[in-house]
Amino acid sequence: MLPLMAGGAAIVFGAVVVAATIVLRRVASMPFAPLHKALLGLRLRYRVGGHVETNHPHADIFKRIATAFENNFVKGQEIGAQLAIYHDGNLVVDLFGANDDHPVGRTYKDDSLQIIFSSSKNLTAVAIAMALDRNGVKYTDRVVDVWPQFAKSEAMDDLLEQNMEAMVAGMPAKSAITIQDVLRHESGLHRFAEPMIVSKVEDLDADPSYSYVADLISRSPVTPPAAGQGPPEQQQNAGEDARRRGYHAITRGMILSQILRRIDKRGKRGVGAFLRDEVIQPLELEGELACSSECDPPLKRVIPMQQIPTHVRFARIICHMGELLLVWTLGAWAPSGAQANTSKLRWAKKIYDAAKAYPNGGSYSLLKYGFCSDDGSSYMDGTPGLYNKPAGINMECPSSNMVASARALAKVGSCLVPASGGDSEKKKLLSDAAIDRMHADSILRLDEALCVPTRFTAGGFNDFTDSKIFSSGAGWYGWGGWGGSLFVWNRDRRLVLAYTMNGMHDDVLGKGRVSAVLDALAGIPEAA
Repeated sequence: MLPLMAGGAAIVFGAVVVAATIVLRRVASMPFAPLHKALLGLRLRYRVGGHVETNHPHADIFKRIATAFENNFVKGQEIGAQLAIYHDGNLVVDLFGANDDHPVGRTYKDDSLQIIFSSSKNLTAVAIAMALDRNGVKYTDRVVDVWPQFAKSEAMDDLLEQNMEAMVAGMPAKSAITIQDVLRHESGLHRFAEPMIVSKVEDLDADPSYSYVADLISRSPVTPPAAGQGPPEQQQNAGEDARRRGYHAITRGMILSQILRRIDKRGKRGVGAFLRDEVIQPLELEGELACSSECDPPLKRVIPMQQIPTHVRFARIICHMGELLLVWTLGAWAPSGAQANTSKLRWAKKIYDAAKAYPNGGSYSLLKYGFCSDDGSSYMDGTPGLYNKPAGINMECPSSNMVASARALAKVGSCLVPASGGDSEKKKLLSDAAIDRMHADSILRLDEALCVPTRFTAGGFNDFTDSKIFSSGAGWYGWGGWGGSLFVWNRDRRLVLAYTMNGMHDDVLGKGRVSAVLDALAGIPEAA
């Protein structure tokens, strides 16, 4: 009798576990759906509008893209989002969607604007490419050649090299840092000597902001990105001259804006003013794209960023723990699998330990050492706290807080790819030679802050040849932003894609939300 009861209890327990797993997975997979609708599988309320080109040889592909975009709202993946795609110089997809079950989603419209976080880096790189092309400066030139005060902290670098020589292999002396080192996140300046005070960086072209940031950069020493290395399959650094890459989440744009001021012969403009004069106005993007308060669009059109709710995070943690337990158990039956899983777990712990051991470097610095308030309290980068406030929107941080629509980003991108029609050829921003240079010399290295390999070009764009978010990453360039925005282009296929949103997932590059769109675009052949 007892064995029978025990067997029945085991069956009931197993059924409860299976049911709970199904419920948790449903909640985890629908981050912006109301909890009761996620639990009961009820239909979500949403709006999708815009335009998809139907009179086109690839119209079927564009329809599939529209369906994939709408599915993000069917599945509760988004609050508000926009998707814009150019092909051969013409806007062929221009969509927006809004989750009407979410209070913020109900305010989302086709002309809404978003903070695009690190998708901003593409625009900064375009500004730098234009300035270099016009003023005879090369990516390989040292920063001190155009800005002698940049290496003010050289004495600190010497001390760092003496005390940490073994750990800092591959780190450049500050006086040896080139412009392309900064663009590739290899300058060792992924953080500054202290967090930047938000109120002092509202306009990088005017004092006191200009002098404040310039002085802070000048006295900031080179520091190692992290103490850990990735799994064996991700250790791509090789060669005696290999640099160490550590993502410059906040600092890259600040450094580049100072460099731009010193090579711009038309007015010593920083990134914000340069983009306004040379990109935004010529492309008629006023009110659609902005960097800094001087070209600020109406704040009421900037929709607040929203993080994934706590109950969804909890469900995801439980699901991940269950998956890990299952993989670990199955791995015990397969020695090779167990060894591989153990290696990955040890690597993850090593990265975590590195972040704790080196709070002045590593991935931890991306979160804590970006900005602070006037009283010195920290703003955690990447969370909506700072960037949802007027002060966070109006400050000028060319790496992380530009405001844009997907249409505006895609229009800028269309000027970087060949085209046989549309406005792209009429309003080219760069010479063909300059465009070639900015996409050249991509180098694959492990980013010790992001803990993944990246392949950045001399011009500061990621070459997605090795990326897993594309069916075929070859030919795609650009970058994305924290939470899921994406701004990429393919010169061979004459394609540009821009995706903006305000529902922040815990990733960059859009991942699952844009993967189906990218898969569909793989069906468009390279231009003859």
